[in-house]
Amino acid sequence: MDPIARARLNASLRDLLSELLARRVRDPRVEPVTLTGVEVSRDLAVAKVFYSVLGGEEVQRTAQRGLESVAGFLRGEVGRRLRLRTIPQLRFLFDASLERGQRIEQLLRELQDDAAPNPDRGGSEDV
Repeated sequence: MDPIARARLNASLRDLLSELLARRVRDPRVEPVTLTGVEVSRDLAVAKVFYSVLGGEEVQRTAQRGLESVAGFLRGEVGRRLRLRTIPQLRFLFDASLERGQRIEQLLRELQDDAAPNPDRGGSEDV
């Protein structure tokens, strides 16, 4: 499959799986899940589904178990809704990029707060 068609398939899968998680899946373990991307292998046998959740490690583990338990249902729905010769196995992988981005943003805010002139320390110098 050419790269452009595979990129379209990745986007279609992400959109479909997001819709299914929001509207059809009733498992409370997957409610806080946000899908961040999908990468289908060249032979369409496996789709890596990247997800993110806000919360600690326990929330992440719970979401992972929930996603693994609904993977068969999701795969069946993908097969019914998308006309694919091969329906990929869904592998769910945690995407830590959002957490890293939040941590970087927090550090930058702290640096900015430290660098800002403090009126109590005489931030403006009158000569």
